[in-house]
Amino acid sequence: MKKALLVLLVSLFIISSFAATTIKVLVWDDALTRAVQSKLKDFEKETGIKVIMELVPSGSVLQKIAVGVSSKNTQYDIVAVDEPYVPSLGDLLEPYDKWSNGNMYKKPDLNVIMKQVFDAAVWKDVIVGLPINGNIYVWMTRRDIIENKEYQKEFKEMYGYDLTVPQTFEQLLDIAKFLKKKGIYGFAPFTKTSEGATCEAMLFFSAYGTIPINLVNGKYVVSLDKERAIEAINMYKKLLEYAPVGANNYGHSERIAAFNQGKVFSMFQWPAIVPDHEDPNKSIVAGKIIYSAPPAGKYQRAAVRGAWVLGIPKASKNKEAAAEFAYWWSSYEAGKELVKVGMTPARVDLLKDSEFQSTHPWFEGIFDSMKYATSRPRIENYAEVSNVIKTNWIAAVTGTMSPEMAVNKMIQELLNVVK
Repeated sequence: MKKALLVLLVSLFIISSFAATTIKVLVWDDALTRAVQSKLKDFEKETGIKVIMELVPSGSVLQKIAVGVSSKNTQYDIVAVDEPYVPSLGDLLEPYDKWSNGNMYKKPDLNVIMKQVFDAAVWKDVIVGLPINGNIYVWMTRRDIIENKEYQKEFKEMYGYDLTVPQTFEQLLDIAKFLKKKGIYGFAPFTKTSEGATCEAMLFFSAYGTIPINLVNGKYVVSLDKERAIEAINMYKKLLEYAPVGANNYGHSERIAAFNQGKVFSMFQWPAIVPDHEDPNKSIVAGKIIYSAPPAGKYQRAAVRGAWVLGIPKASKNKEAAAEFAYWWSSYEAGKELVKVGMTPARVDLLKDSEFQSTHPWFEGIFDSMKYATSRPRIENYAEVSNVIKTNWIAAVTGTMSPEMAVNKMIQELLNVVK
């Protein structure tokens, strides 16, 4: 009885301490953030903090932050930052180690959220926010194909090893060649001129042991190794030979459709899109997919990370209340509900939760992929760098420019950007 009374008194004290506090939150607009918005009344009742949540298209978030946040003033107490843009905004955000410890909801640490996820929020060796989702490339493999007894027997006779989830891109190439005779495409690429192409390039460059830009002694240097970059491009070109018709202009909608129609053996995917593949009303391969880390290139495995980070502007006058909201959103309790409406959790205890092992089998793939997380270039003018990478990558893999010419052009254009 005394313990219950004490808990009640503490809760009332917390509510009174935040009474009349209003925070304004800027986030991207999708099913997840709308679900968070729908649960605000619960948070407001528990804490006494009123939340005004502004949802805008993901492509407009950066512009809104640029207009609404400065070193001295801010229109927002929390802003959601897409990972590649953390460098351009990091100096405006309160370091995470200065955030309060939380009252009703406690501050997550590296025991709760994997270090590889927290790395998305790092700028100048300082964590400047709280990653709110474990967004990373996951590899999808058709279970029904690798468990086909006839295919298993034929493949082993032909290649001398078992037909299974490809562990390397060389193995994927073998499987793609084998499946071509069965009328199945081995791989679905991303070749539209958008951010997805940059992600494909970064994954393959990293897997082949090179990255376009590095920060050395406080200075940006173009670090793309020509030979390794060309190897990466050539492997992608080989895989494209076993991709669906029209693969030189493939984006999210084309990839989703091809995989769901049972035409494709394997490909990368963002976790937020995976439920489309597991919906039996949309996909004939629902329930027949294995999720894992991507295959390795010549030098290593790599999985491109794309987390959203909640940041508190240094100019906010409501930092403690803002932190409480961020901790609530990232809490185990809220996460259990938000996962059901499409959240990709960053918390280990949610990714490994037994309740989700059957309903969300791709969570294990997220956890596995995060061990090999690689980021896109960490640079303030990321948009320029991304444009250089994707433009030349697409030219090389689709054959409008030779790999050698594309790599040389990429390097030169990157040198112009980092001058």
